[in-house]
Amino acid sequence: MIRKVLALINKSDVVVEVVDSREPDLTRSRKIEDISRRKDKKLLIVINKGDLIPLDVLQKWKEYIERKDEIPTVYISATGHLGTKVLRDKIKELLGGKQEGIVVLVGYPKTGKSSIINALKGRHSATTSKFPMSYGYTKAVQLFRVDSRLYIWDTPGIIPPDGNELERIIRGINVDKLEDPVRAAKLLFDRIQQFDPNVIKNVYKLDYSDYYDFLNKLALKRGWIYKTTKEPNIDEAAKVLIRDYHDGKIIYYTYPPDVKTDDKSSSV
Repeated sequence: MIRKVLALINKSDVVVEVVDSREPDLTRSRKIEDISRRKDKKLLIVINKGDLIPLDVLQKWKEYIERKDEIPTVYISATGHLGTKVLRDKIKELLGGKQEGIVVLVGYPKTGKSSIINALKGRHSATTSKFPMSYGYTKAVQLFRVDSRLYIWDTPGIIPPDGNELERIIRGINVDKLEDPVRAAKLLFDRIQQFDPNVIKNVYKLDYSDYYDFLNKLALKRGWIYKTTKEPNIDEAAKVLIRDYHDGKIIYYTYPPDVKTDDKSSSV
């Protein structure tokens, strides 16, 4: 699948990389960025799901990426159609004086590439889905005409998500293929707790002492019980935690590495 993405980069004028606003750094593909630069392609990073985090944190990420990596960056909320004009204008700016241009959207599963196409066109036209690799997920490359000057390739997510286990989870791994969802979800749980210790309690309306107590109580609350042992199905609870994160139900945010403590406290 990655070969198809590389072939489309060759055919395109601008590479638009879509990342998740909650974890911009962990949802970037340095490999794709490096390839795009080596091929002398214009590169734009789009921080999507901007409605999930504070505006000043989005601005800090934009400034950080542009300063550190010298990659033009915009932030939007594709589902809320916020920032769409800024994105469209930035793409056309990168195209320069060309009468027509082709853009390729790249990104990990669940960063919202198809939703961005829908937002740019102003009506639903690209395939979208709720979970990675489920029915309706973008499996084939599709070309969409946005307007008289702009064409966009929609590509499948970079499958399988790479990196360490936490990074693969955040980058949209298929939870049904996890060998040990309980262990995997603990990495995400710990990551979320690191930045906001109350968010999971607020989302699930549960009070718990630790991760495993959370899984047990969530399984019991949802009625997920093994028929034979009558024990809580904590595997299913772990999968739901990961799915809910990708569905935008669990909201926390990270800061760029160079943001000082005082700057962080002013954003909360």
